[in-house]
Amino acid sequence: MIKPVLGRFADREFGVQVLRSALDFLGGPGPVLLAIGLLFATPVIDRLFVRRKRLGFRVLYNSKIGLGPEQLHDGTDPNSPQLRELVRVLDRMSIVVIRVRNTGSYDIDAEDFDKPLTFTFGDRVVWNARVSEAGSEEMKAEIRRSLQFFGSEAGSDPGSGSGSEAGPAKASLLTVRARMAQRVARWGGLAVPADPPGEPVWHGVRLEKLVLRRKQKFKLLVVLREPDTNRDGELGKDVKVVGSLGGTGIVHDERPERLVTLSRLTGGLAALLAAVLVLVLAWAPDSTDATVACATGKVRVEGSSVFMPTMAAIAEQYERACPGADITTTATGSIQGVREVAGGEEGEGVVALSDGKQEVQGVFAQQVAIVVYHVVVHSSVGLDAITVEQLRGIYAGAYTDWSQLRGGASLPIRIVGRGGESGTRELFERRVLGGSESALSSNDCRVKDRAPDAPVIRCERDENADVVREIGAVEGAIGYADAPSVAEARKTNALTALALDGKVFDAAAGVEAGYPFWTVEYLYTRSEPAAESLVGRFVGYVREHDGARVRMKDAGYLPCLSAEGVPVDLCNLR
Repeated sequence: MIKPVLGRFADREFGVQVLRSALDFLGGPGPVLLAIGLLFATPVIDRLFVRRKRLGFRVLYNSKIGLGPEQLHDGTDPNSPQLRELVRVLDRMSIVVIRVRNTGSYDIDAEDFDKPLTFTFGDRVVWNARVSEAGSEEMKAEIRRSLQFFGSEAGSDPGSGSGSEAGPAKASLLTVRARMAQRVARWGGLAVPADPPGEPVWHGVRLEKLVLRRKQKFKLLVVLREPDTNRDGELGKDVKVVGSLGGTGIVHDERPERLVTLSRLTGGLAALLAAVLVLVLAWAPDSTDATVACATGKVRVEGSSVFMPTMAAIAEQYERACPGADITTTATGSIQGVREVAGGEEGEGVVALSDGKQEVQGVFAQQVAIVVYHVVVHSSVGLDAITVEQLRGIYAGAYTDWSQLRGGASLPIRIVGRGGESGTRELFERRVLGGSESALSSNDCRVKDRAPDAPVIRCERDENADVVREIGAVEGAIGYADAPSVAEARKTNALTALALDGKVFDAAAGVEAGYPFWTVEYLYTRSEPAAESLVGRFVGYVREHDGARVRMKDAGYLPCLSAEGVPVDLCNLR
């Protein structure tokens, strides 16, 4: 089983078919190109408009100083009390290096921050800090001025057990360094082994009123000490960063393990779509379908608005297989379409679609498919079946309110019909009503605004889709439409298809089921088209090719030729 499948995938034609199917699913080359453009534009839009200001940070280094006695003494006694004390202090100290940079497309000002950029380090106490690798001395001085040291909320060391004030809530870098210099001088050149009483304890640093121009960056080096309350000797490595830019800004971590980003995701999808498009376009000229008989030229298909959407899709399939063919489709109504063919010249390249066979001389007709229709009502009517006699009474004006048929609350009957050029209307009048529909009395399908004295409210719509839409929108409405349109509209639960005399169409049982409202779709040409002409080959494709047959079945129609080319008996009964 596996080898044949792999062999098919290795076949070039099968690969092209798969790619074309993918392209069809995505909407064709135009929508795919638009999607590629939008995917490439998304990161740009995100950066320039959605999140215009971006501040990135990354912790580059976070470790102990790592100096022992053998690395510190300069020939003096390594057992010196001063050296041992210095080693003890350094062993509990660590360094954190953080890079901060403007990664957006706009300058960041102090007023942009909802919350200033703040760094805390778990239980570790801030000893000192330094700004480095700034773009200029002026920038470095500005950042130093924005750098603030802060303590706990009470201003005391949480580990000291004291709740009394130990110093100011915050201090600048210059103030901290001045106090550090005093402490070092006081202890004879050594760092203080523990925080003396009354000295402030700093638990974090904050960049207040930070200003960073576009693409500017700097590094913040922070010296930390493990608190004396930590007796296990383990060094904490927590680094917490808090801060936010208001409006359209974002503060983000630039850690390299963040592999999935918006730009990478959209870029990858755009590249995939571009690859599908390029492969299809590159292979298309050399990948003609051998089962399609191609010809060049132009053909115009007119007529039935019911079947035309399916015909347009079939025509598009043929054009892709035959690049030299140009086929246009226009829904003008069945009668008008046949009229156009009958009045045209030989070899003009006009084909008409008609719902049912037209009694017109001098034209050539070929069967295409069975088209089933339904009488449908708005769901407010509350019926799912009706007799043909009741239906005729509605269209004749004998019944004007649904309560006359089902009892219950009053609800005016509102008829939505097709125009005089409609083959569907001609079929309904001939096969169901046995006569003509009543005169037009309404424009909006709700009141008799055209003919107040008319027996019934009746409006008209030229397109089949408009009829279905109107019936689904107007309470008490009744009308008719083809089965595929009704099936699509019923997804919204606004329509109900009525059984006629208790019968529904059954393709398997055929006419014995007694359902009257169905017909055969015909293709009309001025005369029998030449086999080698574009009209002849396209008509043959519509009637006989598996691609067209599948398209018709998917739309809800029954082709008049089987897959083996045998005529379906039911088609010859109408």
